[in-house]
Amino acid sequence: MFTLTAALVAWSFIQSPAAIEAPAAARVVSSSEATYAKLAKEVAPAIVNVKFVMDFDSGFGGEQSEESEVHGVMIREDGIVLVSSAMMFGYEGMGFEIRPREIKVLVGEDTEGLPAEVIVRDRERDLAWLRIAPKAEQKFAAVAFAGGSSVNLGSEVLQVMKLDKYFDRAAYIVEGKVAAIVSKPRSLLVASGNVTVGLPVFASDGAVVGFGVLQLPEQDEMVAMQNSMTGQLVFAHTVLPAADVATATATALANLDKDE
Repeated sequence: MFTLTAALVAWSFIQSPAAIEAPAAARVVSSSEATYAKLAKEVAPAIVNVKFVMDFDSGFGGEQSEESEVHGVMIREDGIVLVSSAMMFGYEGMGFEIRPREIKVLVGEDTEGLPAEVIVRDRERDLAWLRIAPKAEQKFAAVAFAGGSSVNLGSEVLQVMKLDKYFDRAAYIVEGKVAAIVSKPRSLLVASGNVTVGLPVFASDGAVVGFGVLQLPEQDEMVAMQNSMTGQLVFAHTVLPAADVATATATALANLDKDE
């Protein structure tokens, strides 16, 4: 028989906080997650691959040709691409120069590529600008270096790469730290971690801070530094600040814009 006491106990249980199912708490998205999501959505579409045939002297009196592919970033929506000069033309200290031809820019899921040409190079800063030709009618996602952010020693920095077709060309984000700030041979950041040449570099909030470049000394100094572990670590982890990239780009493209 259902007594009054039993009814009161049941009612007390139903009304107790423990018995009332609370709504699921919303998960707080960390700043790191938010930055990763921002870079994957906004920056990854501007990361491109540049494939080309490189001709070079074999060193035995003949010429060789090989297919190659490097990373780059679209910096203007009308089809201007920034790449590492050394990655396309080789390091001058090698004693020979690579002559790229049949240049094509692969954007997004494109596997054939859009024809492109080299506009101008800045060898000292390890920058080269390409233009999709003829001028494409479509507008591309782009990364603008003007108004970029500055970072301090120890700041976290990020780069966005693209995985290959096997992994759905997904955005792949790598991390590093600003391990040094130098003024010679020019103003540069030196990163630790997986930061590499030929791609833009971003701060922890997603603001662009620079572009990964290859900075190598003259050949005689290279020989002197060949046993230096720190020297070898630094060469491929130098970052040209965003303000310098923007200035160099403005100078490089000034004549192009006048012609148009």
